[in-house]
Amino acid sequence: MKLHVLAMGLALGAILGLALFLGTLYSLWLGGGTVIGALAHVFFGYQRSYPGALIGLIEGFVLGFIGGAVLAWLYNFFHKATHRSGPTT
Repeated sequence: MKLHVLAMGLALGAILGLALFLGTLYSLWLGGGTVIGALAHVFFGYQRSYPGALIGLIEGFVLGFIGGAVLAWLYNFFHKATHRSGPTT
């Protein structure tokens, strides 16, 4: 089975972007957020605020897209390398 690289990138990008966005909003509404605040050291321009939630959405989508595309490409590469079709003896 071959994975579609673009589809995998879009799917993981959407998941990570939405997770950062919703996690930031949840942290703002209910307080706390030490883990969310620590993400400011990882993502450029991200902070625990409403504009930070949008930045997290965008940066999370980009990071998830790249990670998903690389993951799908590696899967296809290794699957092809280990499942060569041909006559078996």
